[in-house]
Amino acid sequence: MKKKPIIIIAFAALLIASCIKDYVGHGGDKIEFTQDNYLYEGDLYRIYLDQEIAKLDVTIAALNDIIANNQADQTTLNDLKAAEEAKENFVSEITIIFDLEQVGRTIPRPRPPCPSPQSCDFTAFEYVLTDNTVEKLEILILNENGKTIGGGVIDDLRPLSGTGGLIQFSKLRVDSYKDPITISVKVFGVNGNDRSYNLK
Repeated sequence: MKKKPIIIIAFAALLIASCIKDYVGHGGDKIEFTQDNYLYEGDLYRIYLDQEIAKLDVTIAALNDIIANNQADQTTLNDLKAAEEAKENFVSEITIIFDLEQVGRTIPRPRPPCPSPQSCDFTAFEYVLTDNTVEKLEILILNENGKTIGGGVIDDLRPLSGTGGLIQFSKLRVDSYKDPITISVKVFGVNGNDRSYNLK
């Protein structure tokens, strides 16, 4: 008779362990991503890099005009070299941004013009995605007065099922706002590869 309670306890423990395993192994199975309900940090970073490259192209063109008109000095040449090197670094950064299409799970691309801050309604986003090199991140939505109107520190990233552990996700909430806005992003990498940038 004493064996019966032990068997019941063991069976209950087995059920609990099984449930925990299912939860961890299948986190995010019930989440359906659409073109309008998620934000991928890699997309934000790509937009930032594209904007910086565009600015550098203007600077490089202006410096080359000065050189072509024989008005350049050593400072002009140094500035041109620095601008070209900065552009090269930004272009290199774009090539290492993880592409969501590389994972097995189908995740639809955001509906243009999102996620560009200039013309995208961020209040529709429910989730944020990152690649697995990110430990935590801070995404702040700022209004034109610099007041935080959404986002925050996100340190509860979980592996997204169907992606082989390559993609993580978490909840994201952005309150209603009026244009224009600025997005402030801080990424804390697992290997100390941190970065921060602002988008307008």
